[in-house]
Amino acid sequence: MSDDEALEHIGRLIDDSCDAAFERGAKRALYLLDELTKRPLPEETAVLAEYFRANAWATRSQIANIRQSWSWESVELQEEMLALTRAASHPGFMRLDNGRRCQILTNRANLLNGVGRSIDAIAGWDEALRIDPHFAMALGNRGAGLRYYAGMVDDNRERAILALHAYDSLCKAVAPDAMHESPNFLPVVAQFKETAEALGRAVNVDAVRAMQNLDQGKQGRSKVERAYRQWCLDKRLFLCSLNDLGSYLAAATDELMLPGIRERFDERPGDYSPPPIIGFFSQMKQEYVSARYMLFEGMSSTRVHFSDRGVMLTNTLDYPLYSLASEKVRTAFRIAYSLLDKIAFLIDRYWKLGKVPAHISFKNVWMVEKKQRLLPQFEESNNWSLRGLYWLSKELFDDQLKQTTSADARELHAIRNALEHTYLRVSMGWAKPFMIGPSSTSSFGIAIGSDELESKAIRVMQIARSALFYVSFAIRHEERKKLRDDSEDMVGSMPLYWFEDRWKRYDPN
Repeated sequence: MSDDEALEHIGRLIDDSCDAAFERGAKRALYLLDELTKRPLPEETAVLAEYFRANAWATRSQIANIRQSWSWESVELQEEMLALTRAASHPGFMRLDNGRRCQILTNRANLLNGVGRSIDAIAGWDEALRIDPHFAMALGNRGAGLRYYAGMVDDNRERAILALHAYDSLCKAVAPDAMHESPNFLPVVAQFKETAEALGRAVNVDAVRAMQNLDQGKQGRSKVERAYRQWCLDKRLFLCSLNDLGSYLAAATDELMLPGIRERFDERPGDYSPPPIIGFFSQMKQEYVSARYMLFEGMSSTRVHFSDRGVMLTNTLDYPLYSLASEKVRTAFRIAYSLLDKIAFLIDRYWKLGKVPAHISFKNVWMVEKKQRLLPQFEESNNWSLRGLYWLSKELFDDQLKQTTSADARELHAIRNALEHTYLRVSMGWAKPFMIGPSSTSSFGIAIGSDELESKAIRVMQIARSALFYVSFAIRHEERKKLRDDSEDMVGSMPLYWFEDRWKRYDPN
């Protein structure tokens, strides 16, 4: 068979196997794809082969009922994620027609949402809708995803606005101008319509639409502050759930908080202060927003700072970047990445895992000590956001997943280690292709261009933001569970108040 004939044959085999719940057919399709990809395929065909591979693994997952299971580990889900990510990041991806690109991005976002990475899923659906604003599956799944996301948010106003946007997205998915890639779209339309109607009954759509005022918010007092706030909105870096809807001024605030924490009276004998986890989360938030501003300053600086004057350095003839501004970018990267290990420490303490603090990291907090096996507490946990954190760690540390992620997310761990322990050689972005060989990693550290470092620093900030949301939502899930399970217990309360902005002024006296 020609390449096109082979793909068509495999595609039919996958579809028929899915319809008939015939696992052997899906396995056969995967074997044929392995054989096909041994050929020197054109880029466009290679991308489609990965897309078909993802569909074959999705068929196996559906037959095994994996998606309805709370099992955190799944070969089927991981292989489907790998194939979709390879397709989306393949050089031939842009050669595909708009519809196929939307399918790949939407399917990957659906999978991210399924494993608990709701924030990353919303960004994925939005990416598909930038290609085709009428793509029905992206619109409908985005609406369903926003509906679940709204359910995790405590603030009544934000929850109502998210639910409104979920409703609007679902309505667009069933509108006459919605674009459906499958001829058998009526059952899906009926499902989206049913979900939209349920939301319409639960939310006063007109009232929420009138009060949302997304264009009203804190613009900033100076030109620099306004530019900073707009940059944060555009990169989706504010700790506000409304920022996941877009660059709305109403989202220019960092309102994310932990829920109320319940402790037994004898849990910390003799200590009557608030739970330490609350102060720890506030410290992490402060580190995040400070790193975010350092990154903005480092990326936007155009002057030589007075602290750099008279500092004698060697010109190594590779257009190196040495300055306070570049160090701010490096520092922002390090702080944002370090937040992941601190979140792992928070997970250990809140879920009482009993790990040795010095050995805790975002990579291993999930595992039995010195073994690649999930802790029993997590194996079948129905805490959706906690599972999302686990799958986020897989993208950073699983050798296969991290190599197939988008270019700006690759090598984040290696860069962090170079920043902390070895040598990260940064050259001016325009000079890198001329000064750095094809391999950016050598026995003497890592070489990188300034523009690449900046894009990766932004990606680390986005990952840290998602992780802060996920851990807050995960704790909220556990606290709600405590409330249900211990509804008859006597409960005392300790009110806590906001830390006012005027107290943030440093006064050594």
